[in-house]
Amino acid sequence: MKTELGILLAVMTAVTAGAAASVVAVPEASAAPRTVTALSELTMTKSGSMNQRVTLECDPTGGTHPTPEDACTKLAAVKGQFDLLPRTPGVACPGNYAPVTVTVTGHWELQPVNFTKTYTNNCHAGVGSDYVFRF
Repeated sequence: MKTELGILLAVMTAVTAGAAASVVAVPEASAAPRTVTALSELTMTKSGSMNQRVTLECDPTGGTHPTPEDACTKLAAVKGQFDLLPRTPGVACPGNYAPVTVTVTGHWELQPVNFTKTYTNNCHAGVGSDYVFRF
């Protein structure tokens, strides 16, 4: 009986050691994938008569902005300088006064961004930013 118990103990030790070795030998390929970070990552908020928030990523394009490709193209044309975004030509906005403040934070091509501007109303925010702030 003592011999059988010794054999059983030896087998259990070998199995346990083998299981531990297989846990240690987990290949790196099974590790969680690395998150890709965009060259430009922005958070845009509107406050005032409405409260909205979207994200915009450029290079690669993504985020919750409704037209990220268009917004990234327009921002690239002004090198990420929001105050240089042109007004959309030929579009008239109603004259009602319902101020909307747009705030942008994050980074554009790895440079910090902190932009705030108040527009007369939501239409003026969209048209005044070549539709980058139309969300």
